[in-house]
Amino acid sequence: MNFQRRIPLDGCANFRDLGGYASTLGGTTKWGVLFRSDSMHRLSPADGAVVTGRLGIRTAVDLRASDERERVGVLDPALGIVEHHVGTADRTMHTYENPDPELKNRSFGQLYENMIRSGGDRFAAAIEVVADPDRWPTAFFCMAGKDRTGCLAALILGMAGVDGQDIVGDYAATAPAVPFIRERSRVELPDLAHVWEKFPEDITNAPTSAMSELLDIVDDQWGGSEGFALEYGVKPQTIERLRESFLV
Repeated sequence: MNFQRRIPLDGCANFRDLGGYASTLGGTTKWGVLFRSDSMHRLSPADGAVVTGRLGIRTAVDLRASDERERVGVLDPALGIVEHHVGTADRTMHTYENPDPELKNRSFGQLYENMIRSGGDRFAAAIEVVADPDRWPTAFFCMAGKDRTGCLAALILGMAGVDGQDIVGDYAATAPAVPFIRERSRVELPDLAHVWEKFPEDITNAPTSAMSELLDIVDDQWGGSEGFALEYGVKPQTIERLRESFLV
């Protein structure tokens, strides 16, 4: 069977399969069971036929904050996908009228560290859902499918033994979609454009340096993705099942 990394959809510009990555534990990640995406509230009827029909997705994990869901919409319940809202922050960085000035002095990788550390218990809760093969096929998403989604994808792939270079490459694969996503965000949330102007330009892109730095930080601070997950409450058996089911 021919598998496709990027799934073309009308409503999502960054919907991708996490299968096909080699693992240092042996084998490769399984195609067709875990997907990452930008916000799935935009799925068209034709997209629904692809997502629930061809891909058979049964579960979705929404990493967006409650205020984001209220402002732009939620996954259409008519799709029949079981949705889990696991907001990784009460309010997201781009909704702050006055962002913490210290954030502007941090590197992109340090911003990601702050994201997973301050929202550690929420990321752990998301991992428990995403890593459960009984819920697969599963898709997880945030607004752009880049930052919160990218961090969760990195943690999942890291626990599955995927090499750091491939994790960085998976993150950077968002780059072609960034211009479209940025313009779409300006249209949907025009009042927030000035907030993003206060941050370095690379924060709105997907530079490889950001994920490379985060992986180094995770290795240094937690001994890797597994150590991070365990510290914030992910069950050891969850990680074992992920590896058993995701690697082929």
